[in-house]
Amino acid sequence: MKAFIFAVIFAGVIAFGAASVLQGSFQQPSYSAYATEGARVDAPGTNLVTY
Repeated sequence: MKAFIFAVIFAGVIAFGAASVLQGSFQQPSYSAYATEGARVDAPGTNLVTY
């Protein structure tokens, strides 16, 4: 039972660390990440289809 509780706590710590790293520096909007001529990604809201 101690090993299971330790594993749950360890998984929580790893998940919190990964979330903080990924939220902080690795994410960016798609219109800035794919800013080449071959990608047709624009600012949000301008590439939506209206009926």
